[in-house]
Amino acid sequence: GQGQDELFSALAGSIRPSGGTIEVDGSPAKFSHPIDAIRAGIAYVPGDRAEALAMQRSVRENIALPFSAALRNWGPINMRRERAKVVSAIERLQIDTRAQGEVQRLSGGNQQKVTIARWIAADARTILCFDPTRGIDVGTKQEIYHLVRELAGHGKSVLFYTSELEEVQRVCDRVIVIFGGRVVDIFPVEEADEPALMRAAYGLPRGAKADIGILADPQSPSSGTNP
Repeated sequence: GQGQDELFSALAGSIRPSGGTIEVDGSPAKFSHPIDAIRAGIAYVPGDRAEALAMQRSVRENIALPFSAALRNWGPINMRRERAKVVSAIERLQIDTRAQGEVQRLSGGNQQKVTIARWIAADARTILCFDPTRGIDVGTKQEIYHLVRELAGHGKSVLFYTSELEEVQRVCDRVIVIFGGRVVDIFPVEEADEPALMRAAYGLPRGAKADIGILADPQSPSSGTNP
């Protein structure tokens, strides 16, 4: 509720920002629709897989969606190229395709891997991952952590929001903390221990002592004399 939903939605082209600018390669960009962000190389991976997947379609069809979306005019799709990219993405993410007749038959972890594989196949340059490991098994979480690090190592940009603080140090290089809809702190992951994250998340300086009393409502009977 600190603005992370709106931030990702604006970057993905789902909503128009009320202020500020979005820049791609140093040039201002305006997105009136998600397709504008996709064409700029920005892809969105939501935490709710049902938002991103056509559940009654196959693994291949779900991963190949960006190839048809990229067509500006009617015309044939290069099926050989599409198939090669889809197979490569499936192998790279080790997606279980035994039930590939319908994506809805896959486990939650494999569904999330299909969502990410789509944008790997499409060669997106920036991937917005919104709580991508929510509700999936520990083994698949580790695979996604490794994949994110691999993508970053190959020059991709990944904006990774997580509701689990321990994931920050496993995945990120830099940490951006939002409070009240504004960025209040940016620091390297080496400094992102849990106390520092919690202080920043409550709008406190990182050097401040953790004292829950300063967060209390001074008018509340339970807040005592703390300011």
